[in-house]
Amino acid sequence: MNQRAFTLIELLVVVLIIGILSAIALPQYTRAVEKSRAAEALILVRSIADANRRYYMANGEYTWDLADLDIEVRGEDSTYGNMARKQSKSFQYGARATSKTDTTGVIGIGNRLPADSYYSLRIFSDKSGVYCRGYVAAGEEICKALSGKSTKVDGTYYVIN
Repeated sequence: MNQRAFTLIELLVVVLIIGILSAIALPQYTRAVEKSRAAEALILVRSIADANRRYYMANGEYTWDLADLDIEVRGEDSTYGNMARKQSKSFQYGARATSKTDTTGVIGIGNRLPADSYYSLRIFSDKSGVYCRGYVAAGEEICKALSGKSTKVDGTYYVIN
């Protein structure tokens, strides 16, 4: 009986090894994908902030409506409260100020998917840097990874320079 075949035990061991490797690699892959999405969002949030600053210089107030800005933000039209937003597959983009004449204009961007890693990126007109806030543990990890710091500046936000 000189057969060339794998035994059931050998096949089970190979399947077990593949399962262990995928269990280790999948969370790392997911984290890397979300970090790259967030890096792309950082570029857009800075563009929205710059456009809202230009709008402020021209009009003396910040806008709540992305359509008022001189940039194009892609996505479906949506609203959050009374603020016009653009909604993409993974993010919701908006230009927001606490009031039409307030100097602390806020440009916000929040992750929509997945819900277990929700976080937001913001730029405040009276502060420098991009502020990241994680609303759940996975969102906190993304903010830590983007900022390269393990502590929050004011108990709420991680600063990304």
